[in-house]
This record gives sequence, structure tokens and C-alpha cells, in this order.
Amino acid sequence: MRQYKKEENGILEVGQVLYTKHFRLTVDRELCKGCELCSLICPRGAISLTPSGSADGKAVAACIDIDEKKCDFHGICAAICPFNAIKITVNGAEGLPTVAKEAFPLLSRDISVDSERCRPGCRKCEETCPLGIIKVYETKGGTAVDIRKDLCAGCRICWMECPEDAINVSKFIEGRINVHSEKCPDGCRRCADACPLGALEFDESGKVRAREMYCIYCGACLPVCPAEGALEITRTSVRHTQVDSGAWHRGLEKITSAEGLARELSAEMTYSARKSADKMAEKSRS
Repeated sequence: MRQYKKEENGILEVGQVLYTKHFRLTVDRELCKGCELCSLICPRGAISLTPSGSADGKAVAACIDIDEKKCDFHGICAAICPFNAIKITVNGAEGLPTVAKEAFPLLSRDISVDSERCRPGCRKCEETCPLGIIKVYETKGGTAVDIRKDLCAGCRICWMECPEDAINVSKFIEGRINVHSEKCPDGCRRCADACPLGALEFDESGKVRAREMYCIYCGACLPVCPAEGALEITRTSVRHTQVDSGAWHRGLEKITSAEGLARELSAEMTYSARKSADKMAEKSRS
């Protein structure tokens, strides 16, 4: 077995080469926003985050690193990444082993566009998208909106800013963020600089405050904050594809809490009961 790690052209790559299989994990530095979800959920402790200092006078997001000796290439980190920055390939074919084995879910990216509502010439969604993943163009039939749904983080800024209510986006992580501004160092704006979605801003007195409606609770602000306890993020639930797995339950508890896991288990029980009832009804009809 051979393990390796390399980085070039903004791509971090770690791999494991066996006799018949080649496992490869890549992190696209441009897509990665330095959030903490992958490091929290990794069962092997293979992922770490390091504050990256500043550039052009602004703090930059934390830098992710992968320990190639600890990584098991199951793809849990890739499944939970809200920015789709992590990819797994096995013998050159992209896929997520844990998802394929129904041991882990995918995030539910619910995004829809009613282009018939779009006002001709309006590009508000394209202009306000913080990730630059929306393109608006005119066609013979009217206005078309192209959204890279695989890269959508669910911040809902486009939905909030659309004057015609033509876009619908659901958050896939729910929670809350608390800012204890009395603990913030004077003049510090590291959290706001590192936030990829503009969910942190400053009030008239220069104190940081959260724009809760835009926050996806990814935690990109936490590794760069120099004041312990100034920022507090609590995740309460994750919207995802249906799965019943111990691995997912353990991962969910890590990124939310015991209470979050309890709510998940309750929802799964409700889903299972409803599914059984539907099966019994279908059998009785046949």
C-alpha cells in the first residue's frame, strides 16, 4: 500500500494506492470556504483547519488539511460539504462509498426557478449571489435562470432579493448563531471577512451582528475568530436524503447535539411508521 499527498493548481490531493484499487480525495481550494463541518464529522480525525492570516487587508478563510495516513476515503466529508469542494474517486470513477452503501445521506438541495415570473432584464439573483453560481440570460421564450444547484449552499440570498418571487431555496441546515460582541476585540472583522455568504455585518457602532436569514451555520467564522466565546453556532437539524444508519447518527450528533440526534430519530420513526402504513394500505387495495 502506498499513501501520498500533493497539492498543485489549487487542488489538495491525498490518495491511497492498493494492489487493485486507487482511492483519491481532492479538495478544490477555490470552492472550499474553510467551514468546520468536515473536520467535525470525520470519524478518523483526518481533517484539520488552520487560520490562514490575511490578504489585501482582510482575513481569509481557514485552510483545510487532510492527513493521508488517517483518511479512509469513505467520503463522509464530501457528503456533508455545503460547497461541494471535496471529491472522492475510486479507480478514477467519482462516487461516495458511504452514500452508495446507504450508510450516509446527501444534503437536500431544494432549489427551483419559475422563469415565467422573471422580469425581462432583471439580473438581481445573479448580481447578489455571493458564490457567483447564478447566470441569467435572455432567450426567445423569455428569461432563463441557470443555477449550479450542486454548488448552492442554501443561503437563500437570491430568494430574498428576487423582486418577483421567482426563486425558491430551502436551507439544508437549520440552527442559530449568537454573537457576543462584548468579547470582540476592537476593530476586529475577521469573522465577517471569512464568512463566504455575507451573513455577518457591522452595526452603526462597529459591532458585529448576524444576518440570521443568510447564515447556513457552516462555521467558517469560528476558526478565524481570535476571541474565545465571541461566536456561538448551534445546529438543530439537517435536511437530507432518507437514510437510517448508525454512522449518520454519530455524525449528526457531532455537528448538532444529542437533542438534534433525538429529533432525527423521532422523525425517522415517524417516517418508518408512515411507510409501513402506506405499504399495508397498498396491499389491502391489491
